[in-house]
Amino acid sequence: MADDGEGSLPKATVAKMISERLPPGLKLTAEVKEMILEACNEFVQCVSSEANEISTKENKSTIMPEHVVGALESLDFASYVETVSAAMLEMKEEGKELRAEKKKKKGMQMTPEEALAMQQKMFAEAKARYESGEPAAAPAGPPVAAPPPEPPVDAQAGSLE
Repeated sequence: MADDGEGSLPKATVAKMISERLPPGLKLTAEVKEMILEACNEFVQCVSSEANEISTKENKSTIMPEHVVGALESLDFASYVETVSAAMLEMKEEGKELRAEKKKKKGMQMTPEEALAMQQKMFAEAKARYESGEPAAAPAGPPVAAPPPEPPVDAQAGSLE
C-alpha cells in the first residue's frame, strides 16, 4: 500500500483524476485505485530520479523542464514528450498572465522613474494646499463614529466612607 506521507501523490487527487476519466457507470475497487496510486508514485519517482541524474551530469543544481523531457526520452516514454511540452507551455502562459494581473493589481505598471515623478507631483500638490491654507483632504474609508458618551458619575456612589 502507498503511504500518505512525504513523496506520495495525494490519494484524493489521484482518485478524482481516475473517476473523471472513467466512462459513466464504470467503477473501480479500492484495491485497483491503490494500485494506480502506487504506479503513479513510482512513475513520478523514476522520472524525477532520471531528471536529477541528467541535471547533475550537466552540473546544474536545478532540474529544468528540458531535464524532465530528457528523462522521459531515456526511460522510453518519448510518446509523452509532446503532451508534457504542451502542458509546460500552457503553464508558462498561465504564469505570465497571473504575474501580469498581480502586477496590475499592485499598480506597478509604471517604471520607477514614473513612480518618482508621480510622488514628487503629489508632494508638490500637498505642499501647495498646505501653504494656501486649503483644508486637507478627508481620509479615505468610511467615517469613524465618535465613541459613546460616558454615563454620568453618581456623586454618592463614588464617595468612600
